[in-house]
Amino acid sequence: MLSFSGIVDLSHELYEGMPNIGGNPVSFGFLYTFEELSTITQGKLSMQGRQIMMPEHCGTHLDVPFHFDPAGATTADIPLTRLVAPGHLLDLSHKGPRDRITPSDLREAAEVSGRPVAPDTAVLVYTGADRVWGEPGFSTERPYVPEETAQWLVDQRIAVFGTDLIGMDDPDAWWWPSHRIWLTNGVPMCQQLCNLDQLVDREFLFIALPLRMRTGTASPVRAVALLA
Repeated sequence: MLSFSGIVDLSHELYEGMPNIGGNPVSFGFLYTFEELSTITQGKLSMQGRQIMMPEHCGTHLDVPFHFDPAGATTADIPLTRLVAPGHLLDLSHKGPRDRITPSDLREAAEVSGRPVAPDTAVLVYTGADRVWGEPGFSTERPYVPEETAQWLVDQRIAVFGTDLIGMDDPDAWWWPSHRIWLTNGVPMCQQLCNLDQLVDREFLFIALPLRMRTGTASPVRAVALLA
């Protein structure tokens, strides 16, 4: 029987009007309420339901290759073997706003963790950005992953890249070159994770499953870590 010692929720809560890249509307409006149906049915039926309106790229979400690559995998056909993978937490919480996260930074963090970055793993970079999530400037005043670092991770043949950052590219690089490197090479990315501090020095299985949306470029996920 498979067993694990605990579960760490790595996902931000979704809520009405929440911040997101692009400032798109997020709404969880009611389709019907307890009170309305109870009144209409003279008390025979009372239930509540809502509809969801939000961008694919909102909150803790997974970017899939189709976001940048017309021939890439969508949220409906991304291999699940990439999204359920042994996790490897790299602690870069000493990095500050606008700091570059270099390949050397990742190698040094991996050495501290006691093992190298390996193929078919979920590499999660912890910066501490979730502590200021939603505050003014949080989308730009953050560390970032430049192109050479994205390419280095691709070259390690990782399964998926994850981070607590809302954006991973240089905040001034509006064309998102690091996104392009990951996604055109088939590496999905999970952004805006939280609680990564709970994974420092821990072995875990990372899981982040998207909604199976036809032609989806991304999807909100309930990302979790199953602790060994």
